[in-house]
Amino acid sequence: MNKLINAIIIMALCGLLACHSKTAEKQKLDKPGPASGKAVAKQKQNNKLEHVDLMTFVQYLDDGDYFQLLAKKDGSTSSFINETDSTRNLNRGDQIQVTWKNSTVTIPGDNDAEMPAQLIISIKKTGDGPVTAFRNTYGKKLRYTWSTDEEFTSSYLDKVYLLAEYYLTQTKNPLLQATIKNREELTYSIESRERNGRNYKVIGIAPAGPNGSNVVQWLYVGEEDGRIYEYDLSGDKLVTFD
Repeated sequence: MNKLINAIIIMALCGLLACHSKTAEKQKLDKPGPASGKAVAKQKQNNKLEHVDLMTFVQYLDDGDYFQLLAKKDGSTSSFINETDSTRNLNRGDQIQVTWKNSTVTIPGDNDAEMPAQLIISIKKTGDGPVTAFRNTYGKKLRYTWSTDEEFTSSYLDKVYLLAEYYLTQTKNPLLQATIKNREELTYSIESRERNGRNYKVIGIAPAGPNGSNVVQWLYVGEEDGRIYEYDLSGDKLVTFD
């Protein structure tokens, strides 16, 4: 009888130990542990969804299918989809901090095809560029005229204004430099010209004098590629302007 009771007790203890072992094993499996290599890689990838960099603002492009912002770093220009910066208060050359993510956008009219795009999440100005400094020190609006047979949209006239303004921050022309230093009025004209089989919009910049304005610098803007050139009078040639 005692042997039978001892056998029953031993069997019960073994059952309890086995149950405890299974419970411990289940808890070990259920307990969160270090992520697998794939999970870690995914987590690192998610951390990289947002990119941040310091760049130089170039211009807004708001006349296409998407609002865009161009910024430059180390001589390379990047294009961003810009739907968050509603103020449009950056000037060319301003230093900015851009936060963006890589995504896609739909191409209108192309069977909803998608293309890679960089979408701005936030943008912060970190320093003034030459245009901002020019506006603060010169403190005058540029005047401009164009031929009556030319038809320019207001958005195009705004682009030309920003171009002329930026050029004046970089010009090496001594007459223009003196005019800016003395805070005298500046004016420019806009016209169309053909040169060597190519079409240009030509900007003639001049100090505004009492007897009219004499152009002291011509800028040529290619109608096909938008490239900007200074006209070198002495060599009768166009010199690329960045």
